[in-house]
Amino acid sequence: MKNNVIRNVTLDVNEKILKDFRRLKAKRRFCQIMLTTKRLIIYTDGMSLSRGRRVKRKMMNETDLHSIHQFEYYIDFQKHRIWARILGFVLFLAAIGGAYVNFANILIAFPVYPYSEIGNYAALGLIAIIGLIMWLRVGKTLYVKIKSGLNDVSTLALEANKYNELTARYLGSKIHPIAKINYKRKTESNSVFFDFPFRGFEKHDIIRQIKYICRGEI
Repeated sequence: MKNNVIRNVTLDVNEKILKDFRRLKAKRRFCQIMLTTKRLIIYTDGMSLSRGRRVKRKMMNETDLHSIHQFEYYIDFQKHRIWARILGFVLFLAAIGGAYVNFANILIAFPVYPYSEIGNYAALGLIAIIGLIMWLRVGKTLYVKIKSGLNDVSTLALEANKYNELTARYLGSKIHPIAKINYKRKTESNSVFFDFPFRGFEKHDIIRQIKYICRGEI
């Protein structure tokens, strides 16, 4: 496999490329997506888990557009662990205190070396920046989930930047499932509940799905 999704795909008859995204930035792996008139193709290259071991894997995931019944994307905000945030806060306070001590020339005598007046403040400023990052930084991850067939779920972990978000928004606007029916049967009332969250759902689709339920195919 080549690190170019277009070179790894053979198009079917009357199949055209709608859009290809080759500048995606994924978490800890290389990723490209191509959308055609019939398929959604995802190429990834990076580390994965296989039987409890980390392996480097190149993978092509091709999904028929008609089989996709749910497409969702969301952003997770992750803070550092509590001990890392406490350590960052301590480093920040220590750097600020050290800068004051160096400026007032009290308590501690900092070592003298060429350009020490600038070097000491530069080192303390670097420690303060590291402390602020550990204390306040929030990591963002853009997750894209594609559900197709019965239990097939494809999940992508991307960096939360503008290009990736526009890619997810574009794919969501182009993938229009015919219908999604979430039904739930209760033993007491034997009732069926429907949920139709997608746009473009027409009347004949509802009638067809009701016929399937009456026949016992759903």
